Amino acid sequence: MKVIVFITLLVCVFGQQPEMLEQIAQNSFGRQILQTIQLELTQENAARQIYTMLNKLFYDLRDEDARSSKANGERQAQCSDQFALINSIQEKAVVAKADYERQIPGKQEELANKVAQVEQKNAEIQRNDQLYVNLSEQRRKEHETYERKRDELIGLINGLKQAQQIIRQLQTPHPGGALVQLKEHHEQLIKSYAANSEFKSMASLLMELCTDAKIHSDNDNVQVIVDIINDLIESIYDVQKREMYAEDWAEKFFQQDLLRLSKENVRLQGQIADDQAAAEFAQQRLEDLQQQALLQQIIYDNKEVERKSFEVACKEDNNAAEQARVSRNEQIQIVLQLLELFENNFNDRTRAALLQIVV
Repeated sequence: MKVIVFITLLVCVFGQQPEMLEQIAQNSFGRQILQTIQLELTQENAARQIYTMLNKLFYDLRDEDARSSKANGERQAQCSDQFALINSIQEKAVVAKADYERQIPGKQEELANKVAQVEQKNAEIQRNDQLYVNLSEQRRKEHETYERKRDELIGLINGLKQAQQIIRQLQTPHPGGALVQLKEHHEQLIKSYAANSEFKSMASLLMELCTDAKIHSDNDNVQVIVDIINDLIESIYDVQKREMYAEDWAEKFFQQDLLRLSKENVRLQGQIADDQAAAEFAQQRLEDLQQQALLQQIIYDNKEVERKSFEVACKEDNNAAEQARVSRNEQIQIVLQLLELFENNFNDRTRAALLQIVV
């Protein structure tokens, strides 16, 4: 019974050999091995030499597979390290960009405030300049009014003094044409000097009294009028002094106002210079922040491109290594099949099958 089973197994093995060899021949590596085996079978002790060759090839393939697997593992570890480095750089870029962008609104507000302050102070300087012009124009008109009134008062004083001289002629034994001259002088005085003066009524009344026959015929009355004119002249002098005093103070206050405006403008110009410098610094800082934020985005984008490139390269490298591993495993299986054949099942029938296989 055991003999029958053994014979049956041998028949199965021998029956499977042509099919196995056909499968091996369909592989390019297998064809090359079979071609080499067919060449070696023409030599003496071929089976032993072929077995040794196959055994060496097996260990070479196994060692190569181990080296390749190790190298691929190292390359994939490098890829992982590179991805980790890229992630770290991108994370830092995101954080840095967010920090720069967080500072931008505040710097924009600071810049806007400084620009607004410069505009406000320039507007204040313009208002001060316009006020300077307005005050100067007002002062010019006031001074012209003062000079006109001063000239009028001086003219009135001179006119009254001249009237006194004419009136005194009425006190002489031979007044001559003094009365006519006094009337003419009265008209000219009222017309030229007293037309807008608060002394018009008084001056006119005195002149009219002097021309009255009852008055100028009495020397005492004439002297009273002369004395009244003296008092009037003194009153006009007092008014003139008050006007001069008021003019002096008006000029003093005017100059003080101009000095105040000038100092205020100098102060504002100094502040404008400081604000402009601060605005320029804020503008520069704002541009720096924007550039830094843009730079961090560029760094992130560049690393993203680098990541994709590494992903493709690492994937292709891993696929190639996997394909090579699968191919080597197929080669190892072929070599193991042939080693089994030459170690346990090699005989004349096997030799014939090997020589007959078409490769």
